[in-house]
Amino acid sequence: MRVLSLMVFTCVAEREASAVDPVSASTSAASSNPTALSQLGNLYIREYRVRGNHILKPVEIEEAVYSFMGPGRSENDIEAARQGLEKIYKAKGYQTVYVELPQQTGARGVIYFNVVETPVGRLRVKGSRYFLPSKIKEHAPSMAEGTVPNFNEITKDIIALNRWRDRKITPELKAGVVPGTVDIDLNVEDKLPLHGSWELNNQHNANTVPLRLSGSLSYSNLWQMGHSIGASFQVAPEKISDSSVYSAFYMMPVESIEGLNIMLTGAWQDSNIAALGGSTVVGKGKIYGLRFMKTLPAERGFFHSLSFGMDYKDFVQDVNAAGATVSAPITYYPFTASYSASKVRDSSFTEFNAALVFHFSGMGGSQSEFAARRFGAQDNFFYFRGDLSHTQDLPGGFQTYTRIHGQASAQPLINTEQIAGGGLNTVRGYLIATQLGDSGMFGTLEFRSPSFIGSAKDKENEWRVYGFLEGGKLYVNSPLPGQMRSSDLASIGFGTRVRYLNHLTGSFDVAVPLVTQANAIAHDVYLFFRLGMDF
Repeated sequence: MRVLSLMVFTCVAEREASAVDPVSASTSAASSNPTALSQLGNLYIREYRVRGNHILKPVEIEEAVYSFMGPGRSENDIEAARQGLEKIYKAKGYQTVYVELPQQTGARGVIYFNVVETPVGRLRVKGSRYFLPSKIKEHAPSMAEGTVPNFNEITKDIIALNRWRDRKITPELKAGVVPGTVDIDLNVEDKLPLHGSWELNNQHNANTVPLRLSGSLSYSNLWQMGHSIGASFQVAPEKISDSSVYSAFYMMPVESIEGLNIMLTGAWQDSNIAALGGSTVVGKGKIYGLRFMKTLPAERGFFHSLSFGMDYKDFVQDVNAAGATVSAPITYYPFTASYSASKVRDSSFTEFNAALVFHFSGMGGSQSEFAARRFGAQDNFFYFRGDLSHTQDLPGGFQTYTRIHGQASAQPLINTEQIAGGGLNTVRGYLIATQLGDSGMFGTLEFRSPSFIGSAKDKENEWRVYGFLEGGKLYVNSPLPGQMRSSDLASIGFGTRVRYLNHLTGSFDVAVPLVTQANAIAHDVYLFFRLGMDF
């Protein structure tokens, strides 16, 4: 009996799906017509005919109304069927779709429903100064004129449009100028997508002048296509020959694949050791890179992405932190696969990064070149790098920050691939790259005071003091005679950090090393500072 009813219903629903023009239908009937219901007595409902549907499949409609068919039915059953059908549209995100019950007698047990699918009449972009309205519309297909808006898809499109740091888009829906339609305005608040920064600090390695000056400049809407271009530098202003590093990047979205970007990078270093973007680069030379980066779907404050790419590395000299110098040029092509994730909560922020770096034999430098750089080093290598940090808000405005990061390798690595210990990004109280290792792990614990300026949630104005404890251990695989297999770094101290007007930054740290290393004597006091500005 159910199979027969389904066959009859499906044929009727398909035949009459386009019988009603949704644009010309009234959108005011959110419920059935009381007059129509009052004319219907007890019925043997053999069939529901749905007119004007262009969205639901016949089987979905049949499942919504089937339980309200048969003998002894009343207006309550018909209303329940109407509501059940309308509920399916709402659940799918079609909030502007309504189901009407027109006036009828219910003759022969046939009940008619009219579906009013309210389409988008006009889509307008308002207030955009630096982004083309046509491009914004292009990336909002769920709101295209003539389509029935699906609010689930609209939410996804708005989230994607608001990934730009310089643009905020808010949709506004209202009754359409054309009866039976809805108009959507995309209200845009945007800024010039040009950004820059500079910083002066005293992060330096041994036997060089202390000051370092760095700067960057980027533009993130090139060609009105969402392409980004940028450049940065780091120099020792007191003596350029001690440190000079220059880098650039170009990034472009892949329009056919949502969330996919391609990035080209280049870095040129005329320094033995430099700190760039939180990482330490060892060796004079140049690096060119290609990355494919995929932003994965976000969910409830959780954001994550994947990246895969290859680098061309050409180094002419390197210096390890123990003072042993090896001059041996090398060129090779390592691959990197990485995953990044972050979780934002009301009172905490967690970030995780993991990367696998590997190199195949025969790609670039020969085995003899690797051996010349480091005894026992192989031209096929593999290692893992990871980083986990957590910031937690506490009662009274206090805050804690913890971080664990490191590298794991089972084989000797040339020192352009080793992990470096020392400096503001690993263990304060030591110079950059005081020690190098094939494997290593570092930990940071900070306890921060409430902010002296701004409110608890004000991230544009923040000034805190903190105490910290940091430490780490580095391991060398297959050490040479007289070379230490492991080394320890640890420090304790306090400092202050400020951010003002969301553009001015500064920090000052007093660190006391707990373990003596080259250029760092245990229990002496070392001072580190940073001054910066960004826009």
